[in-house]
Amino acid sequence: MIIFASCSEQAFFFEGVHEHIPADAIEVSQELYHELYQALCEGAAKGAAVDFSTVPPSLKVRAVVADPVNERAWRDSEMVRAGGVRDRHRDEQELFRPTTLTPERFVELLGYIQKLRDWPQSAAFPDTAQRPVAPTWLTEQQL
Repeated sequence: MIIFASCSEQAFFFEGVHEHIPADAIEVSQELYHELYQALCEGAAKGAAVDFSTVPPSLKVRAVVADPVNERAWRDSEMVRAGGVRDRHRDEQELFRPTTLTPERFVELLGYIQKLRDWPQSAAFPDTAQRPVAPTWLTEQQL
């Protein structure tokens, strides 16, 4: 089966299946078609698309635009989670009990909370790749 790719139609056409094949269509190998198709199936949610402007067509990854509302919700949930750990530490101090966190970890926690507060006003917001990163020990912390 011969496969064609059309820049004007932004689509693939199969000889014997499609009655009309656009004049600008070029023949592509089955290997290339299957490679692009597989990549699209695996990466469509991540912004993968076929770039028909190249000869032969190639795979391109579009920038996925993060939703500010979702990112603010993520930030707010992280603030609540980290705030609970902070509050427990302060309560333990006020009750003159041994603290769960070391002084170093407490300072690190406060720094993370401040980064969460500042993030929505930063130029990096709402890029998910630029989210403030929680200390590794916090992700392992039992609440």
